[in-house]
Amino acid sequence: MDTIRYVLALVIWATIPPAFLYWYLIHPFAGYWRRVGPARTYLVVVPITVLLMGMLVRWRAPVAGTDLGENWALFYTGLGLWGTAIFMERRIRKHLDFRTLAGVPELRPLREGGREPGAPTAAPAPSDAPPETGAQGPGEDRHGEPTLLTEGMYARMRHPRYVSVFVATVGWSLMANHGAAYAVTAALIPLILVLVHLEERELVERFGDAYRAYQARVPALLPRIRGRGNSQA
Repeated sequence: MDTIRYVLALVIWATIPPAFLYWYLIHPFAGYWRRVGPARTYLVVVPITVLLMGMLVRWRAPVAGTDLGENWALFYTGLGLWGTAIFMERRIRKHLDFRTLAGVPELRPLREGGREPGAPTAAPAPSDAPPETGAQGPGEDRHGEPTLLTEGMYARMRHPRYVSVFVATVGWSLMANHGAAYAVTAALIPLILVLVHLEERELVERFGDAYRAYQARVPALLPRIRGRGNSQA
């Protein structure tokens, strides 16, 4: 069991920071990357991300040095949270293809008028998008352009993937019960909040008033509790 807990802590230590570095390299510099193009972008961003992962695996002494011991109550609580995150991811992945998960929409040129295809995709087109649809892929209109996703879990929160990643990381941290894992998990809170701000700035540029209306109606990370007289998500 100690080996399993150590491996879980090492996975958190070596994968979560590089994953967020990837998006921090993409979102703040999206305008530049659009001019460079997806292929060249990945040739720069992916090696940097992999390099950081390798460095963290090599420098893993803090993980072993912060073992807080075996705790079955924490382990099973974490297992339950991990299961919750898996459930969320399965529902989210119904609406997302590999291109969206890899950040391809963020790298596509803006269309005339400041609107760009991309971002979380699926669902019918918003009111100011082309009304004709004839899907050629997940959430694409008949021209193959992605549309704004506002259904499924995205009808309850604008960024369910960040929530599921955080829930999964908390679960793994509890299962591992290593100080290093808890430190990475705590760091996720400001990292996610800043990343949401950066991503939403892009989404407003790409979808305009449709995304502003979506922001006004759906919370970012914490879904509203539905009352008996409120059927609005």
